[in-house]
Amino acid sequence: MNILLIRNSDRGDINTRLPESLNKVRGVLPPLGIAYIASVLEKEGYKVRILDAMALSLASGEVRDKIVNEAADIVGVTTMTSSIREALEALQLAKEAGSITVIGGAHLAAYPKETLSYDFIDYGIVGEGEYPFLSLIKAIEEKRPIKDISGLIYKEGGEVHVNEAYIHLNLDEIPFPAWHLLPMEKYSSIISLHPVTTMISSRGCPYQCGFCFKTPSDRKYRTRSAKNVVDEMELIVREYKVREIMFYDDTFTLQREHIVNICNEILRRGLRVSWESPARVDNIDLELLKLMREAGCIRLRYGVESGDPRILKLMNKGINLSMAKEVFNWTKRAGIETFAYFIIGYIHETPQTMKNTISFAKKLNPDLAMFTVATPYPKTPLYDLAQKDGLVHGDYWREFVLGLREDSLPYLVPNAEKWVRKAYRSFYFRPNYILKRLFKVRGWRYFKKYFDAAKGILCFKMKGNFS
Repeated sequence: MNILLIRNSDRGDINTRLPESLNKVRGVLPPLGIAYIASVLEKEGYKVRILDAMALSLASGEVRDKIVNEAADIVGVTTMTSSIREALEALQLAKEAGSITVIGGAHLAAYPKETLSYDFIDYGIVGEGEYPFLSLIKAIEEKRPIKDISGLIYKEGGEVHVNEAYIHLNLDEIPFPAWHLLPMEKYSSIISLHPVTTMISSRGCPYQCGFCFKTPSDRKYRTRSAKNVVDEMELIVREYKVREIMFYDDTFTLQREHIVNICNEILRRGLRVSWESPARVDNIDLELLKLMREAGCIRLRYGVESGDPRILKLMNKGINLSMAKEVFNWTKRAGIETFAYFIIGYIHETPQTMKNTISFAKKLNPDLAMFTVATPYPKTPLYDLAQKDGLVHGDYWREFVLGLREDSLPYLVPNAEKWVRKAYRSFYFRPNYILKRLFKVRGWRYFKKYFDAAKGILCFKMKGNFS
């Protein structure tokens, strides 16, 4: 049985709040979810291919040709709710080509029944997909019943049935992502060294930020062993000459011992590779930062989100501004680059609170900063508030999934786009900041990245019409 796994483009994501001008130059990173599924299937002897249309910049016609030429028995497509249109397009093409179709990804936890209402989708998977996908394929191959497969969404008697989401407890049991099936040379990030790739050392997130969509995987925090993590790091450095690894855990520094063990294992082996990760300012300390730097950490990405205490509380972020200041100072003292995320235009924001965020960003003075307009994603507290306040009418995302809405979600505060533009220009076009970054230029590749970023800010443009 031949299996094709697809990540289609996100051209139809009309609700992205990252400026289009910056989105074009930020780069593309690997689809870890389907790469993990592929590795599990290969281990069981199945022939698997991955089509990363986003990384390959494929047009719709090119995706169609590849699906037809592959002639796969089963086609699986991953998606987020915001990019569901392209996923549906790929699934319809696969069904027309005679394949059994399966859809997965974080989106299925939000609208499983609505998604399976399309007649060209046979199955869906909710939760972690590696082993439910394998169980489904085996059941189809052996003509066995499927209704008891954990995480499966299926149709029977004209109804859509949703089984309980699957969560795998022992992460060390899952083989490394099928890196060899991905176009590794195509992955890049405007902030990183090249070649670059991503990894995770844990799954799950116990925090309840108001703007974040919680997946079934978030219910239980689990970590991989230090040996397992560093084994994978060694593999991708050796086989793919990767110079930087970007950890994409939701809460990388949640368990201090976990990070200490990984750092000590890197140092014990003498592994030389740069890496970076997300972090929270409420679960890190100076001693840990120094150890991380010694083990190769070059950058930490902190979700600060707002420079206004009232908005931080509304976000349920669980941090305060003095805490952020202290940790940013620690990080700089440890010799690690800082990257700060900020959200502009959160519900109930005022011009003054947005000014406070811009001012605080400059006061923190991270090496890099990203400003995005608040997006009320489905099944989030922010979405509920936006509906309650009449800023979002009806269940926008449900109607979007069903193809009943072609409009973008409105901004939650007036002129949010202008405030984001102001934030970027105010932060990045400070003379002292420009001089500091120019001193860090090490060759043409770095200069081009800085040039592309500056051009993206100067030519600032948001995608879609959110007014």
